[in-house]
Amino acid sequence: MSRRATLSAVHVAPRSYRSTVRRVVAASAASAASAAILLLAACGDDGSGRAERFCGEIAENKDALTAPVLEFTDDIEPLLDLYRDIGDVAPLSIQQEWNQLVSAYETASTVVVDDPASQQAAATAIYSSEASAAKVDTWLRANCAVEIGPVVTLVPHP
Repeated sequence: MSRRATLSAVHVAPRSYRSTVRRVVAASAASAASAAILLLAACGDDGSGRAERFCGEIAENKDALTAPVLEFTDDIEPLLDLYRDIGDVAPLSIQQEWNQLVSAYETASTVVVDDPASQQAAATAIYSSEASAAKVDTWLRANCAVEIGPVVTLVPHP
């Protein structure tokens, strides 16, 4: 059989069918791309942009975070605000742990010197945040090349 005969034996879809298939494929690709964009937006941009901003904030405020000057009671709230602001840009992969640290510090800020119950509440909050502190430290070293430690804990954390 000649090449011409072979080609004529192949069924060629009408032009309108081919253009319909192209439109369906294009619409499917656009729909998939839109779904991917929505999924990324729903995840809170845990990509490098958010991580870079978080790392930059940690590096820029390292001294204030690790060795705060707390001379007066009024010095506590600005430090907590700094922790909260940095938490607002924390990547999802570390945001929960960062927020647990903020919560522990907020509890510690309510200690009344002569009140054993408030002292116990603060100690409990701080001890319960040990694993989060260790994870934040590990994450910062791995992703930001920033060390905020040493992080001292009562029990070893991976």
